[in-house]
Amino acid sequence: VMSRNTLSSNAEGLKDAEHGEAGSHNGSRMSLGVVNAGEAGRSSLLAVDEGEKKGHEQLNWAAWWQVQLQGLKDIFLNYLNILLIFVPIGQYCHLTEMESCYTFTANFLAIIPLASVLGSATEAISAHTGQLFGGLLNATFGNAVEMIMCIQAVKAGLIQVVQGNLFGYILSNLLLVLGMAICASGLLRKTQQFNAHGAAANMTCQAVASISVCLPTMFRGVVNSTDYQVLMISRVCSIFLMAVYGLFLFFQLKTHSDLFTDDNQEDEQEGQLAPSISVVLLFLCTMTVAVCSGALVDSIEDVSTVYG
Repeated sequence: VMSRNTLSSNAEGLKDAEHGEAGSHNGSRMSLGVVNAGEAGRSSLLAVDEGEKKGHEQLNWAAWWQVQLQGLKDIFLNYLNILLIFVPIGQYCHLTEMESCYTFTANFLAIIPLASVLGSATEAISAHTGQLFGGLLNATFGNAVEMIMCIQAVKAGLIQVVQGNLFGYILSNLLLVLGMAICASGLLRKTQQFNAHGAAANMTCQAVASISVCLPTMFRGVVNSTDYQVLMISRVCSIFLMAVYGLFLFFQLKTHSDLFTDDNQEDEQEGQLAPSISVVLLFLCTMTVAVCSGALVDSIEDVSTVYG
């Protein structure tokens, strides 16, 4: 009887143990299910966040490209840029060796809108820089057409063309541009406010440049002066002017930059074009100007011979 009781108690203990194990298995399954459900919820939330981020990035890129396209439209969609059609026409005339008059006229008309686009690209870059560096960029790359023309003419040995180009550039900037700016300012304002220190420094450099340009010509009027002496004085003046310009830039941008800051000038808004797009546009436009000016310079001698 005792053995039977012990067997029955052992059997009942085994059943209870089996029920306990089954309950623990079910509990662990339920906990695993809850954990899996939580992980699934978190992954779904992360997926939603990633989708929203990608959507925002796509919207930002789309808005960025819209701004860039609008900036390019503002530069190219004007009546003057209709003359850009003469860029391929001028190269066709140059490559097929047509009459020099056609080549000269086509490339001359092509350079006019290219100079405008080059100036707009330079202004777009300077809008992302400070006032001083923006002015330096405008003074350097804004006159890239004249510099390229001078380099092409010097390579071709057309010294009179170089002299006429530089003389016209000086007259246009000092008299035409400055005179029209002063006249327009006088029509709009009774009293014009500007930076006196910056204007005085620029006018001093202008006076030094004028004296250096006139000095070789005045020395040529001296009795017993030779062409070699005039040439040496001209070269010395050129080196002196380059040194003065370098020191002026160091003075303006490094040591006394506070004197050239215009406090009365309002903050300009950033240009629509991004710096990368502006640099690419400036590079392409400069290369196109170099090609067109090369064809123009090559046709100058024939035009001057035929038409006087």
